[in-house]
Amino acid sequence: MDNLIKYLKKYLRKGTIRQRMFRLMILGSMFTFVTMLVLFAYGFFMVSHVLGDQSEELSSSSSDYIESVTANQITSRLVDVARTRANTIEIELLYVAKDTEYLANGVHNIIVNPQNYKPRILPDPRLQPIKTGEVYLHRGAKLQAGGLSPAVENEIRLMGNVEEYIGPMAKNYSQYESTVFVGSKNGYIIAADNTPGQKNVPMTEEFLKSYEPAERNWYKNAHNNEKITFNDIYIGSEGFPSFTCSAPYTDENGFAGVVAIACAVHSLSDIMDSAVLGKTGLSFVMNNKGEIMLSTRHDGVLSAEQGKELSKNRSEGLSKALKTMNEGHSGWQIVELEGEEYYLAYAPLLKMNWSFGTLIAKKEVITPAVEARGNMENEMNRFRAIVQNRLICLLATSILIVGIMLCVMFTLSSWLSRRFVKPINTLTEGVQEIANGNLTKKLSISSGDELEALADCFNNMTDELQKYMANLTKVTMEKEHIATELSVATNIQESMLPHIFPPFPDNSYFDIYATMQAAKEVGGDFYDFYMLDEQHVVITVADVSGKGVPAALFMVIAKTILKNSSMNMNSMDKLPEVIASTNNQLCQNNEAMMFVTSFSGVLDLLTGRFVFVNAGHNPPLIYRAKEKRYEYLDVKRNFIMGGMEDVKYKGQELVLEPGDQLFLYTDGVTEALNEAKELFGEERLLAAINSSVEKNLDLKAGIIEIKRQLNNYVGNAEQSDDITMLALLYNGETENH
Repeated sequence: MDNLIKYLKKYLRKGTIRQRMFRLMILGSMFTFVTMLVLFAYGFFMVSHVLGDQSEELSSSSSDYIESVTANQITSRLVDVARTRANTIEIELLYVAKDTEYLANGVHNIIVNPQNYKPRILPDPRLQPIKTGEVYLHRGAKLQAGGLSPAVENEIRLMGNVEEYIGPMAKNYSQYESTVFVGSKNGYIIAADNTPGQKNVPMTEEFLKSYEPAERNWYKNAHNNEKITFNDIYIGSEGFPSFTCSAPYTDENGFAGVVAIACAVHSLSDIMDSAVLGKTGLSFVMNNKGEIMLSTRHDGVLSAEQGKELSKNRSEGLSKALKTMNEGHSGWQIVELEGEEYYLAYAPLLKMNWSFGTLIAKKEVITPAVEARGNMENEMNRFRAIVQNRLICLLATSILIVGIMLCVMFTLSSWLSRRFVKPINTLTEGVQEIANGNLTKKLSISSGDELEALADCFNNMTDELQKYMANLTKVTMEKEHIATELSVATNIQESMLPHIFPPFPDNSYFDIYATMQAAKEVGGDFYDFYMLDEQHVVITVADVSGKGVPAALFMVIAKTILKNSSMNMNSMDKLPEVIASTNNQLCQNNEAMMFVTSFSGVLDLLTGRFVFVNAGHNPPLIYRAKEKRYEYLDVKRNFIMGGMEDVKYKGQELVLEPGDQLFLYTDGVTEALNEAKELFGEERLLAAINSSVEKNLDLKAGIIEIKRQLNNYVGNAEQSDDITMLALLYNGETENH
């Protein structure tokens, strides 16, 4: 019996389903009704098993694919959004920093040039209402109690001229609650407040009676740091949360006070709100202490209120992400927040040493994949139930007409095998082809049941995937087109700068070499040199505010105007007038508020007399052959070009001896940052250039040596600004002359 059973099992397992059904019909004639029951049970089990395997495989592969694609898309988009919004906030903060620096320079200019200004009296908020945007003077508590000395009284009247700087600048920030102000070490402030929607500025009793600028963090931080400083968010005297950018200013005795610009934090709200994705998304800004400063959520761990204790959170994933953010990195991680997993993308705000983050719940991302799998399983289960019901009906019919079934079984089994198996096989083969990348494949099933609906769903899915791939291809082509245009712009900019050395091979009075390395595809730095006549040569190194295409365009304008003005100069003593003329031309229609710092000079090749004008630029270095070392040249810093019309520029002069050298550069050299955010600095530059002298290097080799030391210092840190260097060697009279 056992051998017979083994033989029957082996016999029944051979061939296709159709063949096995045919064999069962033959055996049914021999084993009658019992054999038919066994055949039916076996066929029922096989069909259910095939349907189950196919439905599980389709559900798993489809949902895994959808989940993988969705996760990759959302993380990529989150990182792009984080970086874009961080850069946007950085740009907003950079404008504030530039305005703060401009205000500090203006205050310093008033202090050191009192003869150019008349005394001016500003309104006092203790005596009269102050309109929004109006510049006023407020004496601090100590000054109110102690009274004014004649010297302080004169200083206040002179500083009233700061209205010329604060008034226009306050208008630039009038759309938000903001304050532009100057705080003196002598205990008074000059300010203009913007309170949108209100005619007059509300002044608190505390501010009018006890406000002391020197006791405020914005004052202390700028004083201690001795540079432009962004301060943590605080509630200002006007009652609105603000962030403040402050900078010290000086007089002839050194530190004299602090200028600052305070803006309401909701000036950044639109940028943060635009970064929120989905229903569970949120965005936040965190300082370097691990505290939430701004957040689109008003409750929970990442709200601005509870975020002050964020460093105490025990979630290992969240703690690791916060540490990475504090280190200034960008990227994404999966973190657990309040018992739920989130995708977190982040990018640094380098100017404030803060970090920007945006999140979305993982379950929201993978919900479409989970729903697709559930729907597919439901459809397959429904189909399996239909098949089971029909097989049961077939069993009842077979009991009644056993004899007839022997004749009909062959035809029926063939029809059933094609009816049940063919659509499934067609669907399986089509899905496998789609999974292999053929998105043009269309499933054609006309079964009139759930399999046909499932095939239509797959066809719709492939159509959507093709549209997505087409859009992705279009975006990629657009990016490549922009990259090509930037490459052409780079070549054009490089061709505009003198790049053939030696430039004047027949002139042995001097040697010159220069180089410019842009931080982006195109830059705002430029250098230039040209002969006015056979006896005089002009050299220039300049730095345009900002970077990228706008700075490059402004650079072309500034370089062209400066050279055209210089070529019309009939005396080297006219150089200050040339700089003043260039400044006036740059100020015309300068709606972008861009400016240029420059160092320009004219060298008499016969006498060695060198006349120069420094327009807000870094001081150059001079090498004296007799002393055999470089040192910084003592220069007077005139006002920048393009910032204000009708500025008078003062020239200086010196005499170069044969063998003396000049080294000009932009702040991209001294302000280059290493991975620890530390500046290269003027002392390292001086040491680097003197080491090149000790090695007896020529001009080109010397500049290459400086760049080598600069690159070693910066390491893997990204270049933050354009780097430009120019070196000139004065030979004087030689045997050929």
